Amino acid sequence: LMRKLSSIILMAVFCLGVAMPRARAQSAPVRIVLPYIPLMAESPRKGFFIEMYQEIAIRTGQDFVMDVLPVRRAVQAFVSGEYDAFGAFPSLSKLPVSLASVPYYRRDNMIFYKSDRPSADRLTHPDDLAGLHVGLSAYHYPSVITNRQDVNFERVPSDQSLLNMLAYDRLDAAIIERFSGFHLRDQLGLSDVIDVIDVAVATENVFTLFQANRKGIDNRAVFNQAVYDMLCDGTLATLFGRQDVLPELSLLERDLPAESKRTDCAGSEPNSIQ
Repeated sequence: LMRKLSSIILMAVFCLGVAMPRARAQSAPVRIVLPYIPLMAESPRKGFFIEMYQEIAIRTGQDFVMDVLPVRRAVQAFVSGEYDAFGAFPSLSKLPVSLASVPYYRRDNMIFYKSDRPSADRLTHPDDLAGLHVGLSAYHYPSVITNRQDVNFERVPSDQSLLNMLAYDRLDAAIIERFSGFHLRDQLGLSDVIDVIDVAVATENVFTLFQANRKGIDNRAVFNQAVYDMLCDGTLATLFGRQDVLPELSLLERDLPAESKRTDCAGSEPNSIQ
């Protein structure tokens, strides 16, 4: 009896020893770095993207450890393996070796201008920026914008600085991300002073990059499902407060297994950005 009891105890200890590393691996925190983006990711505790990740952590039970760094440092830190994920990567940028998630946000780069400025009469399309003094914020813009040689660009610290410079006639126009531009314009009381062209200079989908390893594969699958569910149940729309920044439903569903797709998904209006 004692010999049998000892064998049972040894087997239990062995099984526990095998299970513990696995449990630790499952509960290991997911380290996420995001580039600084006004309103969206201003600090590890402030921003609309930060709130989205906090909601995903609640839904999935994962422990997210988030940092916000200047864009170049954030990319370098992810590429060097310091982080498990890069939390906000626009689709028109060159991808490092990684696994891309489904998109969770649509980013429209819009042209804002002061409506009573002489140059305003001819501003109806992005091509009309040629020869003008145009402001850009501190965050990343796609090369289709920054490579234009026919525009006199000026970099400033923030979107708020851009809108104030427009109001005081220090710029002909400014290129600002839609969500931030409209939000700050209303907040500053400049809605009657500053107008916007309806045609976006560039539109990108924003997604998360995961490391190209087994952990990255698992984290991406969990993340994709959570974002899909949040789009379907209206959480993303509520979080961002706008329908026009939501990704297209079909872009999310094409990366999901058939058994994970929902029949009750409201989704979003189609867009043409890949």
